[in-house]
This record gives sequence, structure tokens and C-alpha cells, in this order.
Amino acid sequence: MLIPIIDAACFASSHYLGQGVSGSFKSLQFLVSSSAALDHHSGLIPGRFVVALRGQSPQQALGLPSASSLRLERLYLLRISRTAAVPEQGSAGVLCQALIKLNPCGQQQGSRPEAQLAPLGQLAPASHGFELLDCEVVGTFARTAEGLLHYSSDVDLAPAVSYHLYRPNHALLDLLINGGVAATRRIAFGQLRISEGLDYLNDALQAVVSMNDIRGKRTAMFGKTRMGKSNTVKLIIQGMLDATAAQRDVGQLIFDVNGEYANSNPQDGVSAIAVAYKDRCTSYYLTRRNTQADATGILLRFNFYERTDEAMGVMRELLPPEVANSDYVGGLLGCQIPALSRGENEPPLQVFRRIRKIMLYWTVLDRSGFEAQPERLKAALTALGMPPSFNPGFSPSLRLAAYQAISNTPPPPAPSSFAQMVNEFLVIGQFSKRYPNDPSLMVDGRFIFDMDEELMVTFLQPHAGTGTYVLRPCLPYHSSEATNFTADTLERLSRGETVIIDLGSASQQIIRFFARSLSEAVFAMQEKKFANNELNDVFVQLYFEEAHVIFPPGTSHVMDVYSRIAKEGAKFNIGFVYSTQSPSTISSDLLTQTENFFIGHLSSELDVQGLAQVQQAFKSVQERILRQRTPGLLHVLTYSHRYVVPLQANLYTGESRLLS
Repeated sequence: MLIPIIDAACFASSHYLGQGVSGSFKSLQFLVSSSAALDHHSGLIPGRFVVALRGQSPQQALGLPSASSLRLERLYLLRISRTAAVPEQGSAGVLCQALIKLNPCGQQQGSRPEAQLAPLGQLAPASHGFELLDCEVVGTFARTAEGLLHYSSDVDLAPAVSYHLYRPNHALLDLLINGGVAATRRIAFGQLRISEGLDYLNDALQAVVSMNDIRGKRTAMFGKTRMGKSNTVKLIIQGMLDATAAQRDVGQLIFDVNGEYANSNPQDGVSAIAVAYKDRCTSYYLTRRNTQADATGILLRFNFYERTDEAMGVMRELLPPEVANSDYVGGLLGCQIPALSRGENEPPLQVFRRIRKIMLYWTVLDRSGFEAQPERLKAALTALGMPPSFNPGFSPSLRLAAYQAISNTPPPPAPSSFAQMVNEFLVIGQFSKRYPNDPSLMVDGRFIFDMDEELMVTFLQPHAGTGTYVLRPCLPYHSSEATNFTADTLERLSRGETVIIDLGSASQQIIRFFARSLSEAVFAMQEKKFANNELNDVFVQLYFEEAHVIFPPGTSHVMDVYSRIAKEGAKFNIGFVYSTQSPSTISSDLLTQTENFFIGHLSSELDVQGLAQVQQAFKSVQERILRQRTPGLLHVLTYSHRYVVPLQANLYTGESRLLS
């Protein structure tokens, strides 16, 4: 990217702070006048960005340099760390005494001409009103032959006295903060804010974030409660919606654990994402909470009758662990129910055998209280090329023996309705348990029911203390009218839409289930597209709040979907945005793969130290993260930024902040 020329106007004498007296590759020390800083450079506090230039001449001279004596093709970005007392002895003390005598900062008031320099050998007595300013070396900016901005995270070896310290003006600071950010899809994220003071408002500097840095990357947000994590997520979601309004190349899937993205809060006075962008957002909700969002929302339900091959796994997730792991229910949940589908050129007899197994499973659902829509099921059977009836097709001899033994009646006509099918399975199942050796139960030398079917029949014949009612915790999540919301969600994401899963008031178990199942579906979709070369530069962004619920620590050794997304997601165009209060509550696999960080106040030294271990850039700002408690004041490191920038995030209002 072409940059403005770093000209002498950026380094006028009024911006001069002092000259270097000692240094290393990591830090530089400058002698500054504290009185001049008070008069002309208010706000010289720890964390403030300052810049240094080197003199042209190899023979170092003391005093305020002229513009022509500075090397303008290289700029050193520094961050103020602390102050120290002026040494009275040693070579550093001698150098400081010479600078104090010249008082170069005082020359800003016209006491000396700019070009008048003093040789190093001239000394002066000690004086009050001077300090040593310790500055951390952030990095070096250089202008290439092509006029491009090049950044390196080090500083070259040179005598400390050759460095001159300046406070950057607004234009130069804007270049240092925003110049390296990707030039497209930028949003106005906030203002540069070094401290909790209000001085940043006097000369507000807008800081930008590029959505290209978020798209397809892993983004973390940490901070105590009420420090602005959700507001930051809203700004990013909104920014992505605005940045892709024309191209629609990023689909977003938001797991809304508190319902704040799907539902507007009248107390906040702003519209939720789902309301402000209702033409591009679809909300799925578990419980109706806000008519404003629900008007365009879809009930989040699972049709256990139609999604047969997934049903047992879903039940295992929804049931209380003590129920799912019991002997009575555990066997049932281990059954492999086939999909309600038909393979190409599959023989009708083979299809019918599989459909009968599904009909037995439907009987289990009916006896457990799951509402059915027989006409929809009949249409599904017809679509498979099967007769539009519910006849399991048991032999006449078996029906005769079973009805006589169980009901003491002759068998009725073959079932044609859903209710008749249920009764048929109950009679035949009970007969198979009472008279397992009856020859009518054998077909081609094998028992009529396979192992899975026997488990379902056993479930329908409960013993004392058990019953089909144990599956009823799943009833609130069932609807006989529900479509396949997973397939619908994937289709919407592929079209660049935003899908919000409103999980407000849901238990942690339910949150984990929906988050994992949909994440697995997204990963499988993107992986398949990658294998078929069909990604077409379309991305999917996943958003998780309360991330410690979904991928807690201690799971780094488990190769689950989140670990795969963290390690392989970039290859499959999957981005990841997650937020929680503490870095220590997150899987280390995810942390080590994260490129973008938005860090609010953290109160634990262990958390801050852990963050610095994962990302070295935070090592020098640990104390400020611990001390600063202003909501929305974030320490930001994105894929474009090579160093941490403190920003006061804008407040989400529903109004676009996209920059042209």
C-alpha cells in the first residue's frame, strides 16, 4: 500500500521531546524535560506511542536537530514504559549533564536556533526538571524504493545518542495506527485511547478494523462482565453484514446464548442485529421471547419422525445423563435407525425391510408421546416408491398366532393407518417376547427382528419402574411440522446470509448440542466443497459467546470439531469468533491458533500472564490490562496489526460504520 511521505513537517521542533542517552534492541532511554512536557506535551503517560528518528551524520552531536539532519526514510515506533531519575555519574551521567546544559527542549521557545548543535565534549552542571523516559521498542517502519510501508519488529544497532524522540502529530499517528490495516472492507471501530482519561477526545483519532482480517480467521474476545465483549461482537457482525452487502460472500452463524442478537432490548434503545438487518438475518428460537424478532423467526425444533438416522444421537444429547446412560434407555439409544431414503437401483424388498424398521421406531416415538403427522409420513413413503400405507408386512401366519395369543381374537385387516400400525407392532412385539421360539417368528431361517429391532421391542415392553415416558424430556424440542433446520441453515450460509440460533434460557447441555451439531455440519459442508473445488471464495463465520461452555480447557487432546476448525478452518474458509471472561477457561488448542484478539479488563494476573504466553505482543501491556476497567476500552491485535493498539470501541447503535 502506498503511504504519505514522511516529511519534515511531522517532526517540527514543537514536537521534540529529547535525545537518546542509552538503549538496547528492546528499549531506548531519552532525556526529556518534564517541565516542557507539562507545557507542550501533556499526556506523556505509560502506553503512549512516540516515535524516534536517527541523525544523518555518523558524528553524533547534541541538541535539537535540524530537519535536514534527520533520516526520514526510517521511523522507529516506541511506547512509553516508565520514567527514571537522571544519573549523576558514569558515561550516561556525563551525557545527561551535557544535554541538560543545552536544554534542547527549551529551544522550542526560541532560546536557541534550531541548527545550533553542541559537541559532545561540552559539559554542564546538573539541573532539576529533567527525567529519563524509558521507551519500549515496538518496531521500525521503513519506506521501500517503491514507496511502500514496511514494518519490522526490531531496531538496528546504533549509538543511543543518534536517536531523537518526537511526539507524532495526528496525521503520522493515523498512519501508524491505521496504515497497516487491510485497505478494503474497513469499519470505524473506535478511537485510539491510551488511558482511562478523557484526553483522547480532544484530538480524537479514528481507528479502523478490516473485515478481511476477521473473515476466515480465529478471533478472541476476553474481559470481565460488562466490559464490552457483546458490543464488540455486534460491531463485527454488523461490519461483516455491511461489508458483504453487495457480494454476499460471507455467511454468519451466531449461537446467541443470551438472546441479545435476535431480540431487541427496549432499555438499550437500539435494534438487535436480527431486527436491524431482518432482510439478511434468520433467527431460530427455542422459546418465544420478543415479538419483534419472532415475527421473522423460525421455531427451532427437531422432527424425530423424519430425521430418523440422526434421532438417537439427538436424544442422547437432550436426555439427562442419568437417563441416557441407564440400562433401559441406553440400549435403545444405541440402535442404528436407517435414513428415510432410498438408494439408486436399490431392490424394493431391501427398501421395504428398512422401512419396516423405521415403522417400529415410529411406534416407539408414538408410545413415548411424540406427536406425528401421518399424512406427511405417508407422503414420505410415497416419495420412496413405497405403498402409501403403514403396513409392516408381517406374514398371515405370524399375525394369526400373535393376535390369538395376545388378544384372543382373529387378526384384523392389514394395517393401513398410523394408529393400526402402532397396534400391530405392539401385538407382534409382545408375542415375540412371550413366545420367542414360535416358528412363525422365523423368516428364511432367521429371527424376524434384528438386534436393533429387538432392543426397540424390549423398550416397548417396560418392566416395573420403567416406561416409554422416560423419553419425554425430548418432547419440547420436537415438532411434527419442523423441516430440517440444519440443511436450511447450511443453505442460508452458502447464500451469504446470517443465521442466529437464539438459545436464551437453554441449559448448557442444550447449548453444547446445538453448537456442536451445527458446527460439525458446517465443517462437513466446507470440507466437501474444498474437496470438489467449490468453495468459490465464500466463507462461513461462527460466533460463540460464553465460549467456556462449548470448548472448555482440558480438551486440547480431543480431536473434536472445534479443534479441527481451529487447525484446519482457514483451509476450508471457516472463521471463528468467540468470547468469554477469561483466557484460562478456553481450550489451549483454540488459543494458540487465534489471530485476532480484543482484550478488555482482566482482573487475574494468571489470566494476563497466560495471554502473554499465547501471544507475546501482550507481554508489555499486562499491567494496563489489569488496571484499566473502563467498559469498551480494549487492547486490540488483529491480523493486520503487528502490535497491540488500545481502542475505545464505538457503541453499537444499529447504524452502519462501514467506510468507503
